[in-house]
Amino acid sequence: MTSRTSWPTSWPTSLWVGSLAVGAAVLWSYAEPFKSLAHRWMNEPDYSHGFLVPVFAGYLLWHRRAMMDGARGVGSWWGLLLIGVAAGMRWVASYYFYPLLDAPSLLFCLAGVVVILGGWQALRWSWPAIAYLMFMIPLPGVIASALSSPLQKVATVSSTWLLQTFGLPAVARGHVISLTNAQIGVVEACSGLRMLMLFTAITVGASFLIERPLWEKIFVAISALAIALITNIFRITVTAFLHEYVGKELAEKVFHDLAGWLMMPAATLLLMLELHVLSKLLIPPEQSKPVMMLR
Repeated sequence: MTSRTSWPTSWPTSLWVGSLAVGAAVLWSYAEPFKSLAHRWMNEPDYSHGFLVPVFAGYLLWHRRAMMDGARGVGSWWGLLLIGVAAGMRWVASYYFYPLLDAPSLLFCLAGVVVILGGWQALRWSWPAIAYLMFMIPLPGVIASALSSPLQKVATVSSTWLLQTFGLPAVARGHVISLTNAQIGVVEACSGLRMLMLFTAITVGASFLIERPLWEKIFVAISALAIALITNIFRITVTAFLHEYVGKELAEKVFHDLAGWLMMPAATLLLMLELHVLSKLLIPPEQSKPVMMLR
């Protein structure tokens, strides 16, 4: 009987060697896009999680390895169609100086290589890992700017309402919250976009791993926006209270240093709470065995 906890051993050695060779060729051909991505990961805090995305994608492959038990490595030439799409995207990026298409073409290229080497069964096994690599690609500037402004507005208005609810004098003017003795500017860096990008990557990764119905996985992935907003609003509200009752120096230190470290654990706790509530609200039906009928 085939083991469910090991990589497929039925593949010939030549296929493993060919797979490694093709993988090396793909990495070599995408050397420049990877170099550009690494530069942005190192210099833009919103996308510093990009270094961990390929690592988690590799873990997804290992986690789903049982799907390849018994696979014979029978490939399909339909993968050339996906590689053709990737080549077309790279041609447009190069010819029309539109580099935004360069990095995303890697996903189509990897999918095509997988289909050629292992067929559709291999693609069913690997598609979550390939799709997850999208999180290592920074958003285009137009999309990032379009998201940042609404996030700033929601964070400012919601934090002001929360402060007023707790009896603290607060007035929102644009993206600035005026307090009794201070002002808090919800600038673009504090809009919550960084938290949104990071936590969306985490929740989507969690949705691939948890054993829940499909609609629950989708719900968990979508909830990343709400959780990121809640944690950012909480951060701004706590900072306002510190400004009013403790002092500006401590409030600034908490806002820019400590809160940045605490937001991720707080968001993770909210995700765990959400999963707990879903497990209590919705109980899956028991898998009952058919009753044996005796003559």
